[in-house]
Amino acid sequence: MPYFIAFMMLLFATPALNAAPSEYVMPAEPKVWHQQDLKNYIDASNIINITVNEQPLDVLFQTYMNATKRGIAIILPDIGHSLLSSNGSQFLQQALADDGYDTYVLPSPAVLFESLEIPDFTQEQQPNPFAKAVFFQSESMLNEYKNELAARFQALTQELSKMPDEHIVVIALGTSAGVFAELISEQPQLPVDALVTISAHLPHPKRNKDLAATFSLVSPPLLDIFYSNDGPAVTQSISNRKRWAKRNSKYDYRQRELFGLSHELRQHQRLRKEVNGFLSHL
Repeated sequence: MPYFIAFMMLLFATPALNAAPSEYVMPAEPKVWHQQDLKNYIDASNIINITVNEQPLDVLFQTYMNATKRGIAIILPDIGHSLLSSNGSQFLQQALADDGYDTYVLPSPAVLFESLEIPDFTQEQQPNPFAKAVFFQSESMLNEYKNELAARFQALTQELSKMPDEHIVVIALGTSAGVFAELISEQPQLPVDALVTISAHLPHPKRNKDLAATFSLVSPPLLDIFYSNDGPAVTQSISNRKRWAKRNSKYDYRQRELFGLSHELRQHQRLRKEVNGFLSHL
């Protein structure tokens, strides 16, 4: 009997599971989540603030932790990835700081989904309806992303206290790598002494096809890293990148393949070894 009484008291004291909430709270935007994560997991001394188009922007920073400073490394995460992404950018920030670089992780611009080119499904004269199910980002979206990335990069470089003999190295991942390669081929005056791309591609068929030739027009030395399990947008253009580099006499082009998955054991260490070996020859 005492157990029955205790059970009944607990039952009536517990609110109904299907009771309607008093009010609904809208989920926070991803930008708010990212800012809260930075405050919770990153020390305030490792966050610097720059102004881009009259808007504040948080950038991760780590000072070099080596006897000799080797330069400045600016890391550009892939599109849609946060500053705390585990795809290699956060590891490289710490590793390159230990190797003698002041490291800066520049957040990627927001994805502008409203600029997507949506096929017209009302058109019935298409012979193959299955081909219309493939979506790509539009030219205008990539151009907007590139312009915003260029503005952020310019704002950051203007804030850097660079010594005359210091090197500025850019390490870009994914779509950011493809976009920045286009940017630096169009503006060779950008203060970049070396470029490292990781799984570089562009989510647009023609632009991605032209990326092989774009790589051969990049002025600074270029290290092109890809994983053996990367998507077709990366792996199918690898051979053409070497061919275009040979055609345009880009002798400082290097290409390295990392076998296996990007998150495999010791894979980040292999990535660090390739990057550090390339930069040691500058």
